Amino acid sequence: MTIRIVALDVGVKTIGVAITDESGLIASPLHTIARKQSIYDDLDKLKLSLESFFPLVALVIGWPLTADGSEGKMVEIVRGFEKRLALHFPDTPIFREDERFSTNEALEHLKRRSGTKEKKKKSGRLDAVAAAVILTRFLESTQGQNLISDS
Repeated sequence: MTIRIVALDVGVKTIGVAITDESGLIASPLHTIARKQSIYDDLDKLKLSLESFFPLVALVIGWPLTADGSEGKMVEIVRGFEKRLALHFPDTPIFREDERFSTNEALEHLKRRSGTKEKKKKSGRLDAVAAAVILTRFLESTQGQNLISDS
């Protein structure tokens, strides 16, 4: 049985997307979506990009907490995105995962991999790698738990 879980790193300008392998155990960056003026256009583009991976077992959305664990200024944007995401993917449960420091961890990963001092803003892949960090954390935090009774 194929088990696919998708994670999203939602930002103002982009959405990083990561997905598990078919076993649902290994997270990998998939792509980054440039956001448009309409959230509905963003969600349509996301859904279209994931069609070949359906059915999805779960969606994980990075939850923007501050260093002290309180909700960050991006929470309202992500909360609104999450509500609309649920309408676009009505049969897929949505989970929240703490995204603190995921971008920094992704940047370090990209630096190690490329061997250069890559700048955040120059990496179109950064948000997808950050989504993979979020997805890996989610997989680690739910290890051994049955997320969906039918999977």
